[in-house]
Amino acid sequence: MKKTATFILCIILTSMLFAGCGGKEKGTIPESPFAGRDTVDLSGYDSMSGHDGGSRFVDTTVAEIDRMMSDGESFIFFAAFEDCSYCDQMMPYLNDALAEADTYAGYLDTRKDSDWMNNADIDDYDLFVKRFGKYLESDSSGSPHLYTPDLYVIKNGKVKAHHQGVLESADDPDQPLSSSQEEELRELLEEMIDVLK
Repeated sequence: MKKTATFILCIILTSMLFAGCGGKEKGTIPESPFAGRDTVDLSGYDSMSGHDGGSRFVDTTVAEIDRMMSDGESFIFFAAFEDCSYCDQMMPYLNDALAEADTYAGYLDTRKDSDWMNNADIDDYDLFVKRFGKYLESDSSGSPHLYTPDLYVIKNGKVKAHHQGVLESADDPDQPLSSSQEEELRELLEEMIDVLK
């Protein structure tokens, strides 16, 4: 009887040990490679004035994104800039979604350099198009072009989710989102972030 109880206890403990392997519960988002770095100041976004919770974005570059993908890392990044009305509309919702998931995203500021007058002016733009061209809309000449806001979820070095713009139904960035649009956007962002689980 004692041997049977000991055997059952060993099986239970072994199952608990294997269930806990990896250091994280199944179904949780792994720690972002951007965690622990200085966050970007979002005060230039009008929609973030008076917004509680702080920034969940860390400055990144196309070269860093390319390296992280080549290394098979999992992360989120957002291409945007402060004077982009749609980016401004999207920012608080995305920042909140990242905070709720307790994760961080790379922020690819497409106007970081004052000489960058167009999203195509960013450093390593050709590399960006090589990596993400199939996700980009075409410009008037038919070439893939980065339009902002542009959000990517990368898992193990591969694009697993992508969203450009805010919502199809939100065609005026100067109009606040309706409660149903806010709910739709929150759900969309939560689903995208959950892809990392």
